[in-house]
Amino acid sequence: AAAAYAALELVGGWLGRRKASIRASAPPSGWPLALMIAVGIGLHNFSEGLAIGAAFALGQAAFGSLLIIGFTLHNATEGLAIISPIAKEKPGIGGLLQLGFIGGVPTIIGAWVGGLVYSPVAAVMFLGLGVGAILQVVVQILSQMSRERPLAQRLAEAPIALALLAGFGVMYLTGMLLV
Repeated sequence: AAAAYAALELVGGWLGRRKASIRASAPPSGWPLALMIAVGIGLHNFSEGLAIGAAFALGQAAFGSLLIIGFTLHNATEGLAIISPIAKEKPGIGGLLQLGFIGGVPTIIGAWVGGLVYSPVAAVMFLGLGVGAILQVVVQILSQMSRERPLAQRLAEAPIALALLAGFGVMYLTGMLLV
């Protein structure tokens, strides 16, 4: 707990210095928003890493591998969310690497922590945090989908219905492979 607090304090201090330097620089940009999104996604990804590590710590290598594949697929789109506020600004490779580091490295740290804790209770808690992270994404997507039209109408559209059926099919097949 103390290490997590210290890490959050370090990130908070870094964000404060970054905010001050951004305000002192030229015209306003999308960098503060991109940075906040990267930090939020990093925290989200930390819990996913905990779930991956916990699966391996429980001896469930197939489940851990499936989590890695699933989280990788949905994390691929998170990079777009991070860079969208700065897309018109032509960001440099250094800035993109920093944002990617902030958003992605917590997954690795979470996997290490989750894999090194040999407690069944902690493993269940870590897996629960991973489920919560995915549930957060699902709730956000469903709320975005229902803004224009009722959700039932959106889910009945052919491309969305086919994507859902394909997703359920892939889940079924991978479930069969794991058993």
